[in-house]
Amino acid sequence: MKVIDNKNYYKMSELVEQTSLSNHTISFYHKKGLLPNSLSTSKNMKYYPEITITVLNMIKYFKDNLSFSIDYIKELFDFYNINFNDRADLILQSIQMISSEIKNPVSKKDLEKFSLEEAIALDLVDKKDIYFKTEVEVIKTFNELKKYDISSQLINEYVITSKKLALLERELSSKVLEKTGFLPEILVLDILNSFKPYIFNRSTIEEFKKDV
Repeated sequence: MKVIDNKNYYKMSELVEQTSLSNHTISFYHKKGLLPNSLSTSKNMKYYPEITITVLNMIKYFKDNLSFSIDYIKELFDFYNINFNDRADLILQSIQMISSEIKNPVSKKDLEKFSLEEAIALDLVDKKDIYFKTEVEVIKTFNELKKYDISSQLINEYVITSKKLALLERELSSKVLEKTGFLPEILVLDILNSFKPYIFNRSTIEEFKKDV
């Protein structure tokens, strides 16, 4: 590690050691524009800012756990205008990337027949001009539920419960941060992608079993 202008920088060999990715792979990601800019010293040695490790861990997680292609990850990075200067903001952006697939864009006017305004009012989705795959699925599912006379109050309780769960997730992360002074990005992604869905769905299965 080298300190430049009071900031930590790493050589390629150190990135390889920290992430278990190969030199070739990291160089490929850099050429694709997925990594922050490196610095070159007078000896023509490249150094990468410390946040590069977080970015590489995110890319590895997206590929290994979510089967995201490099081209799609690049598309996500561009869409969310990835912030390579703030690690906390970067982790937040990674959560957004997992939560909403930016595929198959649909305009607002094409979704109005699916009770879009009511879905917005219930805070199921944000109000905007273009919606993507995951958001469209939520809107259409909500529209299907309405066919069965599901009350808005019940849907609202569902949203309220999700916000309570979000507070618990934040508290979990805060406790880790308090304990170590560092919030592992992979732990945050695991909570979102596997820990929460498994516990939530496990409870749902147990609830449905009561009717069997």
